[in-house]
Amino acid sequence: MMRAEMMRGGWWLALLMAGAAQGATLNVTAEYNPATYEAEGAKFINTTPCTQYPNSTGFWCSTTATVDTPQAVRFDTNIKRQVKESGDSREGVHYLGFPGARDVTLVKQGGGASYTLKFIVTAVGSETKVGPPANITISEDGDCVYSTQWNTTSLLFLYRNVKEPASTSGGRCYGQNANFVGKNISIDSIYLGYKLKAPNPLEMENGTYTGKLTLSMGHNQDFDFGAGTYTDTQLTVNFTIKVRHQIKIDFPAGGNRVVLQPPGGWLDWIYRGRNNAPSYLDAVLPARFWVAVPYHASLSCQYLNPRGDGCQIKNDNNDHKVSVKVFGTGIRNKLWPIYADKKDIYAYHKILADSNRPFRFVVEKNSVQEMMKYPGSTYRGDITIIIDVAIN
Repeated sequence: MMRAEMMRGGWWLALLMAGAAQGATLNVTAEYNPATYEAEGAKFINTTPCTQYPNSTGFWCSTTATVDTPQAVRFDTNIKRQVKESGDSREGVHYLGFPGARDVTLVKQGGGASYTLKFIVTAVGSETKVGPPANITISEDGDCVYSTQWNTTSLLFLYRNVKEPASTSGGRCYGQNANFVGKNISIDSIYLGYKLKAPNPLEMENGTYTGKLTLSMGHNQDFDFGAGTYTDTQLTVNFTIKVRHQIKIDFPAGGNRVVLQPPGGWLDWIYRGRNNAPSYLDAVLPARFWVAVPYHASLSCQYLNPRGDGCQIKNDNNDHKVSVKVFGTGIRNKLWPIYADKKDIYAYHKILADSNRPFRFVVEKNSVQEMMKYPGSTYRGDITIIIDVAIN
């Protein structure tokens, strides 16, 4: 049985929205909460600076929450419109169409596994120049609920929460007031509430992951802000995710069982008709390490050897036991012994991050000779490898 105790890891996520020609620009950052091994699992903290505009407490800005909690961002745009009284809600003073949840494929730079990030719209709003008077209430219809309105002399600020079903499928929010009919208006900025359904960082290797999401803007497009002329017709979302575990160890499937054999295996040893005991028995357990901090390594044994510094395995048919030495592989493939009675500290120069670092189990020749006195026997035992961050 192999067990790895890993204390704290960290990763941070950067979400960059940027447009090329005819595109809006948005920048969002988030950081992984390093308390990765808490019972509720890994969490990501949104760290995007949130500058209130308008400066009205609680209007739209929120920070320092997990990315699965709705957050708000703001980006500039330039949309010219004329308010009309018609059966087309896109010609009213207030119209915000938005897309449903979108999946983004995140690919590790340099090769490796890919993961899926889901981007979900939870609120939409706008800053609209309507001219005086702007302190007129706007109705709310469609897929949003009335939440917040604010104004200056000539600017109207709306921020509406999206109804839960529409966050998945997409929808539109709209409203009208006859006092604005015939006015030429301009939408100068968009407020966008969102949340992310991020992959589980504990399943991800250290490294940088990137992905892209392109959203259109205009009539019946992903984002539709009403009938008018759009300077920006596209919103390109570039995702850059960096995973930086303090310590992460991957074992292969079935890695909790190893079989000790002579060099070349038992069949090869028998086939060659060897009468002497093998020079040793060993087994290798593949493992991959991502390490950014010093850590301790030690053993826990089902059968502790008499000296108390290592483990043994036991004959199924009697009480005969033999010692098994356990090694970790370090830089330049040097083997580092792991003991049961002390926690040796391993630092950066011994175990390199993002590297294959197998464990090796060895029964030496003298013990093999003792085992050969019991032909047909099976020796078993549980050896637990304990790895934890070196915390002062």
